Parts: sequence; C-alpha cells; structure tokens
Amino acid sequence: MKVFIVAGGTGGHLFPGIRLLEEIRLQGLGEVLFITSCRKQDGDILKQKGITFKVLPVVALQSMKIVAILDFVARLIVGTITSLYLVLRFRPSVVIGFGGYISGPILLWASLLGIRTIIHEQNVYPGKTNRILARVVDRIAISFPETMQYFRRFKRKVICSGNPLRRGLKRVCNKGDTFTVLAMGGSQGSHALNSIIPEAVGLIDADKKKALEMIHISGDRERNEVMKAYQDKEIKNRVFSFTEHIDRFYNECDFVIARAGATTVSELLHMAKPSILIPYPHRGAHQRFNARLLEKIGSAVLIEEDGLTPEHLRDIIVGFMDRSVLTEMSARVKDRDDEKGTSLLIEEIRKGLCLGR
Repeated sequence: MKVFIVAGGTGGHLFPGIRLLEEIRLQGLGEVLFITSCRKQDGDILKQKGITFKVLPVVALQSMKIVAILDFVARLIVGTITSLYLVLRFRPSVVIGFGGYISGPILLWASLLGIRTIIHEQNVYPGKTNRILARVVDRIAISFPETMQYFRRFKRKVICSGNPLRRGLKRVCNKGDTFTVLAMGGSQGSHALNSIIPEAVGLIDADKKKALEMIHISGDRERNEVMKAYQDKEIKNRVFSFTEHIDRFYNECDFVIARAGATTVSELLHMAKPSILIPYPHRGAHQRFNARLLEKIGSAVLIEEDGLTPEHLRDIIVGFMDRSVLTEMSARVKDRDDEKGTSLLIEEIRKGLCLGR
C-alpha cells in the first residue's frame, strides 16, 4: 500500500511531514512517496535524510507583475499535470497534505479520484490552500484547539491531532547563574533578527552580559556577519547556518527569541520554553496568530517587528534573565503538551489503508 505525503515550501510544512514519514516507516505501514516543492533547501534536507521524493514546480504568487503572474500560471499548469500523473501512476491509498501551495493540485486530484485525503494545518489560523481544500478532503487535522473556529462548517471532519514533533524533544529545567538564549529566524534565517538581536544583546550591562551565551541559527547567507557582531560585542556565542540538532539546543537554552512559525510554537509548547516572539509581518499574519496563542497563555512576550528598537528588545531580554520569571512562564504551559500529533495521524492513515485494500 502507498501513502503520499505532500509537504514543503517552508520548514514549518516540511518537518511535520518528515516526522510522519519516519513513523510510517517505523511501523511498516507501507511505501511512502514524499512530494515537495522546488525550493532547494527542501530537497537538500530530504536527501540528507535519505528520503525518496518528487518535486512539483508550483510556486507561490510573489507579486502582481505580469512576469510573476505568467510564471505562476505556467508552473501551476505543469504542476497540475504532474500531480495527476503521480496519482495515476502510483495509485496511493492515502494522501496527506501539510498545507502550502504544493498541496493543492495533488489533494484535489486525489479527492476527485476517490482516494482518502487528509490535510494537516500547523498554524492557529489556517492557510489559504487548506481553507480551500477543507471542502473536498475526508479529514482535517489541526494542531491547536483554537483553530476549530475557522473550520466550523466542517466540524465533523476535524480532529485536533496536535503537530507531529521531531524526535528527541524532552523538557529540561535549566538552573544556574548563566543564561543560554536560543535565537532563530525560521528555516532560512531572518535578516531582521540577525541584525537586531546581536545589537540588543550588545547593549546589556557588562555584568549581565558575562552571564549570557547566545546560540543563534542565522541561515546560510549571514552566518559570518552574525558571528562577527557577537564577537565585536564580546558576547559568548555559537552561530550556525542550520541545525539538525534543534532538540539539543532547546535542552541547553533557558529561553528562546524567534519568529512564530507553527513548528516553532508547537515545540515551545512541548518544551515549556519561555520565549520572545517577533512574528514575520507578511504572508497573511499567520505568525501573529501563533504568537498570540503563547502570549495569551503567558509563556511568551510578543513584539511586533515594525518599530522594534534594540533598546526595547534589550529590556525584554534582561527581564527574562530572572529564574523566577522563567519558572513561572514555563509552569503556565504544563497542561498544553501535545505529544499525540503523530499517533493520531497514523491512526487516520491506517483507516485509509484499510479502505484501500
């Protein structure tokens, strides 16, 4: 029996799909074909993990310029034809999409051909593709109970599965006089965070600065600049372009400064890590909805990027350098540990495999 997993375009879509594939393999449920975007980073990550995959040339519409529109339409046509070919050739029993523009063509064809279809929404506020696909798929899995309000019309289809999390994530309580901060701007890094975080930390008083270590995931392009910024300000640091060991860094850090992508927010909840969240201000403000969830719980401080100054960020970081504050913030998420994301999706896939026999 065959399962299609469609995920990519961002790390937030890709990593839950990879985690689900690992569990399908572990349980020997069937053959999996991973379908991803033409983004180079997606292909590189899947190759490193030894995952067989196919690429759809579909891209998001970047602007309303005629060249961008023509490119989008041409790729959409090719992607739609490729999707039909893949579905007809491999005849999957179940297709599960993790949102984003590449999920649309595959899930639509699978639904039209009577194949069991599942979508998974990682964000609090659903993406456009999943909002459209909700009408035709068999099952809608959501990461957060708060997302149910956006799928009220399809309530019978919805399960609150949680978000499939990477292996190795375990809650660790750090104690001591030093503070380790994990800073990251998503799977590709963030120029805004790469610039303002070292500057803000550099403004901290000398005594407190000595008690600070930065672990910073910068992305490929700006690693050297970020490292030099910390070194010039005499701040202990470890700067990485990318990491496969985020579990280790979560365990080492006392708090996190990050964007508010869905995977990051789910992992922060699971790890009970206090955080300073600076949502990416574009693409429909999905990250703002994610960050507000943690802010409402009391485990995060939300800061808008627009108008943010190094001085403001410095003051918030200094406020986090207090064990009693961190302990109280961590305690507020003790009942929000959603570890069942993978197992509930596996259960839905099993149903589809049974129906396909």
